[in-house]
Amino acid sequence: MSKNRLKKYLTFKPEVTRIFDELDQFREFCREFGYVFNETHLGNNHSPYADFQRWRNGKFPRDNWGYMIKQGRRNA
Repeated sequence: MSKNRLKKYLTFKPEVTRIFDELDQFREFCREFGYVFNETHLGNNHSPYADFQRWRNGKFPRDNWGYMIKQGRRNA
């Protein structure tokens, strides 16, 4: 029997690894800038993902925490 057949490992293709890495970066972006994180927004340019792409290209995204400051709320 072939040794290659006996060794089975879970390995992701590079495309799948890239998608999961981008999803983790998008989650951290949403947490940092106050966006609602939703996995379905990945790749949708009419969602917070567009701001994520703008941020990755070196531009400043909209800051969703700003409305709390305008209303006088403070983080406890």
